[in-house]
Amino acid sequence: MNPVLQLLLCLAVFAGLILGLGLPWVASWRVAPAERLCAAALAGVVALYLFALADYGLDLPARARLLVPLAVLAAAGLRWQAGVALLRDPDARRLLGAWLLVAGWSLGFLALVRNYSGGCWALDWADHYSRTLFFLHHQPVHTPLFGGDELPTRPPLANAATAVLLGLTRGDFPHFQIFTTLLCTLAFLPVWLFAGAFGRSAPRAQAVATVLFMLNPSVLENSTFAWTKLPTVAFVLTGLYFFLPALAAGSRRRLAAAFGFLAAGLLIHYSAGPYVVAIVAAYFWWRRARWLRAAFWRDTVLCALPAVLLLATWFGWAWLAFGSRRTLLSNTSVAESTVHSWGAFIHQKSVNLLHTVVPHFLRPVDYGFIAQTSRAGFVRDWFFLLYQMNLLWVFGSIGGLTLLGLLARGALMGRRAAGAPRGFWCWFLGATVVLGVAVVSPFGGVDPWGLAHICLLGLLGLGLAFLAARFDGLFRWWRLVLIVGLAMDFALGVGLQFYLEHAALPPLEVVHATAAGPAGAGLPHLDYNAVQTSQWGTWVNLWNKVRNGYEFVGDWAVPPPLLLGLLACLLGLAVSRCFGQASAAPPPGDSDPAR
Repeated sequence: MNPVLQLLLCLAVFAGLILGLGLPWVASWRVAPAERLCAAALAGVVALYLFALADYGLDLPARARLLVPLAVLAAAGLRWQAGVALLRDPDARRLLGAWLLVAGWSLGFLALVRNYSGGCWALDWADHYSRTLFFLHHQPVHTPLFGGDELPTRPPLANAATAVLLGLTRGDFPHFQIFTTLLCTLAFLPVWLFAGAFGRSAPRAQAVATVLFMLNPSVLENSTFAWTKLPTVAFVLTGLYFFLPALAAGSRRRLAAAFGFLAAGLLIHYSAGPYVVAIVAAYFWWRRARWLRAAFWRDTVLCALPAVLLLATWFGWAWLAFGSRRTLLSNTSVAESTVHSWGAFIHQKSVNLLHTVVPHFLRPVDYGFIAQTSRAGFVRDWFFLLYQMNLLWVFGSIGGLTLLGLLARGALMGRRAAGAPRGFWCWFLGATVVLGVAVVSPFGGVDPWGLAHICLLGLLGLGLAFLAARFDGLFRWWRLVLIVGLAMDFALGVGLQFYLEHAALPPLEVVHATAAGPAGAGLPHLDYNAVQTSQWGTWVNLWNKVRNGYEFVGDWAVPPPLLLGLLACLLGLAVSRCFGQASAAPPPGDSDPAR
């Protein structure tokens, strides 16, 4: 099949399944249609996860996976009126169209990737693929995964849901890449909603948010690297979006939905933990006047019950299968901790926080980590470590500074945002930054480059939405500076990155010779003098690709000129929406900050 058609077919299968499975769950919700569309997509992913657990636990035959499309057809027959009403709504259509642009854009760049590279990112993609195969092939429960890990070291929701998609299509690595990237693009849905909530008086906020999301180097690199951080962002931000009106007006359904989405995010990646802590703590603090009322605790338990049941599907099963210690203490943030005292803990976390906030070029670092013979590879890694690891640069070279100015101006003017008081946002941002750095235990305890790429990507989504909402209110000359910064970020963080991932590979004869040896024998003895494009990460990724016989989507015969032309058309469509589209964003609740 033509590779472009194959990508489009996977997109159609993905959208049809998650929306078809999720819409019956949310069809009766009294929320705005665009909110319902976002909730339906994420609920569909949870439905795939639940089916994967049942499929694995009952050891169903492969043909049982046909129950999933049959369930979609049945839901379409029973809920066709809700689906038609959803597609008739202008906001829902705008959100769906914008997501399709983002999805096509991300798949286009995925089709350029022939090998993963950048910084020290290596092997996580192979680990996640092995976890997906665990559910796809019903492997025994104690089967060692990639690198000898056991299943509890990472939560399984995204891998299990992807296994169902692979079971309905093909189980090879390219299809794993495609569906993982599509899961990553779901992070755009709450970003679009927040852009409208932040920018009620900005008619094109959501269209600008689409462009900012597409051009952001951190977003695009995380979307095309086969792991689960952006799907976590999708659930965390959607949970936050539904939580804000519940905080203001006490909506039980929204609060239950918020807790459910947060629980699902925790089952994708434990990086959701800081957001869960910040939101739950805010809930109890802002409702502290009701602590002595029995009705408060009854409502809280009822709203939290779906989330607790969802968490129990994983933690309860893992506890029985692996025991409490391996279930709770096998995650890398716990297992790799080198802290043995409170003083060392505070010191390490303070240094990591400093490295996350201050760019590496403003402090002494050892650039031998990215030393290589390729000047282009060195420049790419130099900027890669900024766009991924530094909290300001994840928003872009100018975007981070602009966001700081906007936040400072909003704090001085005492503005509310998205219906939440200023105190909530101060707590939420401060708590997630501090906790997001504190819960990570890098090798050696201190990461000299920063840790924004692990737990702080949710703040990236919020920041892009806020920046889009305030874009038209910036001085005209600063808007021009911001656009120039976007162009520079795209050239250095996207163009150079994907050029090297597509065209510049180490000599394959050297890689083949290394891969032919016994398992692990070649890794410590790679010939670094032969590396022409990047350093350790490129070699390790390519070594594993060749040794395991993996094909990448970038290996498909898609002519680069055609691919670049399609990408240019998608970007042109997204930019054109900024000039011809007005957004009428649904409010996140009953509390309007304009009143």
